[in-house]
Amino acid sequence: MWAASPIVTADLRDDLAQKTGLDRDLVNLVTVDVGGTELTLTFVYINERTFQSKISPELSWTLQPFVGRNAIYVNPSVETVVSQFGFDPQLISIVQNGMAIGPGLDSWSEITPGFLSGQFVVNPGGMEQGSGSEGVLVLDESLDGRVAFDVMYAGERASFVISATSSVSQTTGSPSAALQSHDPIEVAPLESLDTVQELLLHEAFSSEAMAAAFQLDANLVRTIVLAPRGRELRLFFVRLEASIRTSLLGSELLNAVDEVIGTGAVMVWAVSPTGTEFTPWNFYIRQNNTNYVFFSTASFVELTENFLRVERVEIGDVAAGVIRLPRSVDSSAAFSVLYGTSGVDYP
Repeated sequence: MWAASPIVTADLRDDLAQKTGLDRDLVNLVTVDVGGTELTLTFVYINERTFQSKISPELSWTLQPFVGRNAIYVNPSVETVVSQFGFDPQLISIVQNGMAIGPGLDSWSEITPGFLSGQFVVNPGGMEQGSGSEGVLVLDESLDGRVAFDVMYAGERASFVISATSSVSQTTGSPSAALQSHDPIEVAPLESLDTVQELLLHEAFSSEAMAAAFQLDANLVRTIVLAPRGRELRLFFVRLEASIRTSLLGSELLNAVDEVIGTGAVMVWAVSPTGTEFTPWNFYIRQNNTNYVFFSTASFVELTENFLRVERVEIGDVAAGVIRLPRSVDSSAAFSVLYGTSGVDYP
């Protein structure tokens, strides 16, 4: 939940963009008086650049399905803690090319239960930040995101002109990628998996053991063991630097990853001794307190068949692929690879 602070600079929009890490063209807000209480409504246009911000992983997963649907995240909030407030989503309208769009309730997707009926919850940042709720307005073909538009609430107007291409952030001065993608790389699925699978399932599974088994630089190797709902998931990471060419990973695997060696890419293997859910789309990169979530299939190289469509690894299955760093990530600086709320750090 993005809540606007009551103490801000003269330009509320600039202040909010700076705090959230969002490009200024994606965010705007209005404030209205409701029975003597100031209601702040924050609007965020959802596209790939939305996720190049300080958005939480949980919210990013919630918003991902709305990319490409001309959707707007809406966060009404007040400075006090209340369970109910006079916020009415039906007072929101969109104006574009002189035409008003009055979306119905079926155009909304609730994030906070009771969003449509004005139910508020305490801000996740703490009671001192008040309360609010979250929802997504999905406009699809009703809105053309390439053309300027206004979001109206109770007569107050928030204007948007969405940039169509990558640009320099208007708040930070740093590059802000409009699309985390690369030229696609396709390789034949690996055939020799038995040895790797045996090592992944060994009782001594650890970063040290895997580095020793493959004669890899220990600084390149990381492991995670997760136990979602009592079912174990093991993840084996190798940062693909030049030194891996002299390792015992094998010629088939080294040939498959050759094109991304030295780019900062990280190879990942997933296995489960019990069988459990797994999807590579739960990976994301964090650098300088910014999360970079993946949308493009070209952000990965599939090493095992249908790696990107995996939803579960059964006992005896192995899933492997390469995570390619988003263009906005500096591969020469420290970064983390996270899966859900767990992660590994490089260097």
